[in-house]
Amino acid sequence: MQKIGRAEEAVVLMAKAPVAGRVKTRLCPPLSPGESAALYACMLRDTADEVSNLPGVRRYLFLDPPEPADFPWGKPFSAFERFPQRGEDLGDRMRDAAAIAFRQGAHRVVIVGADCPALSAGTIRRAFRELSTGASVVFGPSADGGFYLVGLSSPDERLYRGFRWSTAEVLRNAAARCRILSAPFSFLPPGRDVDTGEDLLALKEWVRTHARPACPRTREWLTGFFGPGGGGSPGSPERTPGPPRDSRSRRGG
Repeated sequence: MQKIGRAEEAVVLMAKAPVAGRVKTRLCPPLSPGESAALYACMLRDTADEVSNLPGVRRYLFLDPPEPADFPWGKPFSAFERFPQRGEDLGDRMRDAAAIAFRQGAHRVVIVGADCPALSAGTIRRAFRELSTGASVVFGPSADGGFYLVGLSSPDERLYRGFRWSTAEVLRNAAARCRILSAPFSFLPPGRDVDTGEDLLALKEWVRTHARPACPRTREWLTGFFGPGGGGSPGSPERTPGPPRDSRSRRGG
């Protein structure tokens, strides 16, 4: 595994091992467990590739389960320091991951998942800029009411506690917590995690209309599943919502 010097910026990639029946189960149907695991494996490798394009940052992979025997530890994952995920829920696991990165010298930490193929190195770099110019927390809003990215300038545990995760109110509640703590926060452009069949159709449309990020494995999987011409009905993906309605400005607090 690669280690770099005492970088002030760190990216934490939270991921699951792509095992059928353990990942992306809400995609079944329309996918089979094997298909959803294969798609997740493509998204995970593409996200790791994109994070690897960021120079001068430390890269961490927090994996669940921690050491699957058949996990492909070569490129792009060789650029990451690896740790097991620890905690009862997502908040606990993010808190633990961020604490490790801060203890190892980071001043700014950005946490991302592996299921938002539209996430680019440029978006992560923008999150670091927000953190370096006054924001204590940065959110990347996702279509399901959560966030595909969170950036932090300190390891304040109060930012993670007392939430019901995986609900449509996560982002709104997290922003409210920032206000209670007087922590300035900002929003990045909205994105979309791939969790449901509707998200899969939205990803198919996104791939058709966007050339970047490259995410070659994800694009190849989609071509194989839908066919070169897209196949089937493109559906009518909902428009991705922006930040909560009570946060009109770029930065809140």
